[in-house]
Order: sequence, then C-alpha cells, then structure tokens
Amino acid sequence: MLRFTREQQEYIVNLRKIHAMQHADMQARYGNLLSVNNQLIGNASPIPRDVWATWDREAVQLQRDVLAVFNDLAATVSEPMPIAKLVHHFQTVSDSGSINISLDGRSRAKTDQPLIEYHGTPLPIIDSTFSYGWRQVASAQSEGYALDAAGRLNANRRVAEKLESLVLEGDNRIRVGDAQLWGMRTHPMRQTRQTGVTLNGAAGAQWESEIKATVMLLHDNNFRANATIYVNWDDWYYAGTTQYTTQYAGKNIAQTVMDMAGVGAVVPSSSVRPNEIIAVVKSKEVIQLLSGMPMTSRAQFRANPEDDYNFVVLAAAALQIKFDANGQCGVAHSAPAP
Repeated sequence: MLRFTREQQEYIVNLRKIHAMQHADMQARYGNLLSVNNQLIGNASPIPRDVWATWDREAVQLQRDVLAVFNDLAATVSEPMPIAKLVHHFQTVSDSGSINISLDGRSRAKTDQPLIEYHGTPLPIIDSTFSYGWRQVASAQSEGYALDAAGRLNANRRVAEKLESLVLEGDNRIRVGDAQLWGMRTHPMRQTRQTGVTLNGAAGAQWESEIKATVMLLHDNNFRANATIYVNWDDWYYAGTTQYTTQYAGKNIAQTVMDMAGVGAVVPSSSVRPNEIIAVVKSKEVIQLLSGMPMTSRAQFRANPEDDYNFVVLAAAALQIKFDANGQCGVAHSAPAP
C-alpha cells in the first residue's frame, strides 16, 4: 500500500480544511434562515473530522484486502511523484568505448559517445464518485447515526481494483505522445513463455519445472537475482495443501517452491489468472511504482445549502517497467496458450 508523503498529506489536510471553511462561510451568508427552518433552507454543515478518519480507515482496510500485487510492489519499489507530472521518463544507455592495453600507457582506444534514449510512463489519475443528499447528512448529524456506507465503499473498491489492474494489465487508452501505460502481463519487453500444465492439480515436479522455466527467462536476460513470484491464489492454496510427492510424507509443493534457488518470495493473488506465473526482480533499477497520490477521498465544492454532498475517491499511480538498451527486462511472464 502506498504511503503519503508529507506534501501529499498536507495537500489532503488543506483540502479538508477548505471544505470546512466553505461551510462556515455558507452559514455566515445564510445567517438566521438556517436556524429558523433548516428543512427548507438546507444543510450548511461540513463533514465532521471523525467522519474523515472513518473513511480513511475504510480505504486502508479495503486496499489491504484487494491489492495483493499492487501492495507488494508499493512496499518496496514505490517512487513519489508530483501529481502534476503527466509522464515520468527513464533512460537507456548503449555501450560505448573500446579497450586498449599497452606498456607505454598511450591509449589508442576508440573514443565515442553512448547513445541515450528516454522512455516515458504516463501517470494517470483514477477516480470514482459518490454523494449524499443534504437531508441525509442533516438527519445523520441531528440523529447521530452514520451515513450509509454502500456508495463510498463501492467507489473505494472500484478505484482499488483499477490500481491492481493497472500493474498487471496497464491501460492502452492512456497515452502521452509515444508513452503508453503497460502492465506486467502486457509490456512488450517482458520475457514470455507458455505454461504447459494446470497448476491446480499438477504434481510437485511439474510445479518445480514451471517455476524454474519462468525464473530462467530472467537469467537469460542477465537478471540473476532472487525473484518475486506472483501466482493465482487458488493455485497457491493447492500447492500449500498438497504433498510434493505421494510416495512419502514430507514437504508440500509450496514449501519446495519457496526453497528453490532464484525464488525470493511468492505472492498469491486472486488478480493473477489460473496457471499464470509472473516473476519480477524487485529493484528500482528494474521496476518502479510511481505514486502521485495514494487512494484518498476529497469533497467537491458546495455553493448552496441544498446542494448534494459530492465526493471523489481518487488515486494517481502507475507501474514503470524498465529495460536496457538491448531490450532486456526484469519481468518474466508464463501463461497458458490463448
């Protein structure tokens, strides 16, 4: 789960302060009319501070439940970004120069310059809205009960699910010039292969073979480091409850996979498809989760006491998958044949 930077926290806190100030101004403008017959004039009260705290806790809990792949990346390779920045670039640098060896130290090596190219990743803003009528809010404040949670929880879930989808699928509608938003199962530079078995039912040796073949894709691209493996939740449950071999009681399949060389961690997620394996070298030199704004709720402007209370749940995040001048990428993807 993404963490707020100090600047992002100040931005959200100031927005909520402005929301309260707008309502204080509204109360001053309408004066005694509000207290004479507020059922006709409307509600000029701000959202109480404790309500914001409750909504923030709901968002945090939902993200923990839904964003298995997103949260795993956010915990290690997140990179804060100004929310105004549309595209974040990384550069690839070609090889250059030649080697010379001599006894007199007079270099005859060829001098040249490396070729530097820039590659961009768009940073989109994901949002979903919900609202309450002014009478709903007025009644909740006067009677002391909580506002109905269905609308805001649905908005939170839609944004959370889209964040999870972006790191896996990307979104080909998000383009800025030549920069397109890719995911781990769609990036053109990722290494790919087809899985040959149904993992939820496969023998231990078959699991080991599929994981090894996926990790070897990284090794073939000179990424020789422990990889994080993303698998389907049901597939991994089967692996954790099935003996590696039925001939004797020993380790289950999951334990054997975790002991394999080149496997740093395994993260199960319902967002990963059955029989799909994604291996990633989690380093900021390989992959970054750009964070313009963690998921949060903000209030829209109300001009009149009878206006609805409208809110936006928003987040700004994108996965940046890097590669070198030779097209070598630290993401490997095994999937069934289409």
